[in-house]
This record gives sequence, structure tokens and C-alpha cells, in this order.
Amino acid sequence: MSDRTIEVPDPDPAQPAPEAPQSPYQNLLVPLVVVPFMVVGVLVLVFVFFGAVAGEETSIEDNLRRVVDGGLNERKQAAMSLVSQALENQRARAEGAAEPWPVGPEFAERLGRAWEDVSKDAGPTARRLAIAQLSALYDDPQAFDRLSIFLDATDEQDADGQLRVSALMGLSWLSDERAAARIIPLLDSPESFLRQTAAAVLQNLPGDATKEALARLLGDPALELRGQAAISLSHLGDARGVAVLHELVDPASYKTVHSAQPKKFASERLVESTRLHAVVALGRLGRAEDRALLEAVAKDDASLQVREAAMRALQSP
Repeated sequence: MSDRTIEVPDPDPAQPAPEAPQSPYQNLLVPLVVVPFMVVGVLVLVFVFFGAVAGEETSIEDNLRRVVDGGLNERKQAAMSLVSQALENQRARAEGAAEPWPVGPEFAERLGRAWEDVSKDAGPTARRLAIAQLSALYDDPQAFDRLSIFLDATDEQDADGQLRVSALMGLSWLSDERAAARIIPLLDSPESFLRQTAAAVLQNLPGDATKEALARLLGDPALELRGQAAISLSHLGDARGVAVLHELVDPASYKTVHSAQPKKFASERLVESTRLHAVVALGRLGRAEDRALLEAVAKDDASLQVREAAMRALQSP
């Protein structure tokens, strides 16, 4: 399982909510924003879904019990805590440190029993999702099948799309060759937010099929989608998206899109964040051909953060 940062799209908080579209994504205009995901405390989509519920921290096994047997509010808090704690453990393992939330030798068996208990729910639910994600983080062989269930959720079952988006995140945590094959078809989804999220999580699933699927998006008319594909390709060491990364660095690109579609790229902060991550992607690729652009940005860009990112990119090996 990779501990690589996943850069994912994030809605523009300045945008008004869409007015009851037929599809939950039909009118959702999502500017490209990339944020660190696989770090503790920034489970962006998971926290949005479950709600950041404050409370006393308990063990993973206690939280698993509360997800199954607790009241509604208790389940929500336990579900959020479960995934957060499991990610803390994952980070500790990657760093060779002791897990802050250790589990007992019978945890896998308890996880299986918990899944059976919550599977009595009708349709995909938040607590089933939490256990499916936990399965992924503990390399449970059933994780792929459990998470796949949520990708088949209907608009009625998943009105805001967060079940499907969170399942995509979970699938990208798997060391399972089936995960990329399950996600790639969603790049052709009629739902823009699912397409962009699929493009984001594929950065964590290396392989020729993944690279080719992302490369097909580089000519997409939506800057946010081709931009996400280019950033994801950079994580896979593929420079085919470099022209799009140059486009993302250029502030004029956002002005052009915004003038045609005023709801897109309406936030200067989000534009700056996108440009910063495009600069980081160029540094990650380490191409001599991009050095002149990075030097110009480091010297003269109006954004201090973007200038600093360019300076760091120039120092990349």
C-alpha cells in the first residue's frame, strides 16, 4: 500500500450550491484544487461526509464496536475516528514507528464479523463504508469487493456523491491489481466530480493501463480534468502532461475559463493553490526543458507561495 500523497479536487467554497439538479453532479462546477490527502487530520472527503465530530478518543477496536452497536451520533463519530486512526497507523508503519492505535491478533476476524453485522443495513450506508475503508487500510482480501459495492450506488442512495467518492479513495489504497481496472471506467462517467476524483486517485495506482487512461484526458476541454490528469501523471513519472502543467502555472489560463464560466476558478486562493501544485509537479518531473519557466516563476511571480514552490522545484534532484 502506498503512502504517497493523493492530490484531490476540492469544491470552491465561494460557489453557491447547485439548485436541486436531476443528477447530484449535473451543475457542480469544480475548480481544480489539489490538497494533501494521505496525512492524518486531512481526510477531506471522509470528514465532510461523516462530519468532524469532537469527542473522546477510544481504541480502534472500541470504535469498531460502536460503529456496529452505537446510536446514530455515536456511529458517526466512531466511523470518522476509525479511518483517521487507521491512517495514523499506516503512516507510522511507513515511517518504521510503533502504531499509535494498535489492534489485537483477532482484529481481522472482528472486522469480518462487523461487516456481516452492518451488511444487514439496506443499501450502501456510512457505517458500511467505514468498515470497507478500514478493510482497505488493513489489507483485508475482502476490501476490494466491499468498496466496489459503493461505486454502484444510485443517485438516490448517494445524493451528495460522498459514498462513491470515498469508495474511490479507499480503492486507491489497495495493493490490488483490480483496483485500477475498477476505477478507470469512471473516467468516462457523466458525473464530472467522479471523473475528476477518479483521475486524482489513479496517481496512487501505477501501471501502463493507468498512465494510458490518464493520458487520454490531457485533451479534455475542462481545464480542471486535464489538469488533474497531468498532476496524477507526474506522480507516476510520466511527463506527457507537461504542456498542461505549463497551462496550469499560467494565471491567464484561469481567467480565460472564468470569463467563459464565471462559477469556475472564482477564488484567487484556489487558483493560487492549483498553480502551486502544478509547479511542484514540474519539479517532480525534473525536466531540464522546464527550468526556464520555473526560474521565471521563482523570480517574478506575484504569489509568494508559488515563487517559493518554484525555488524548491529548482532544487529538486
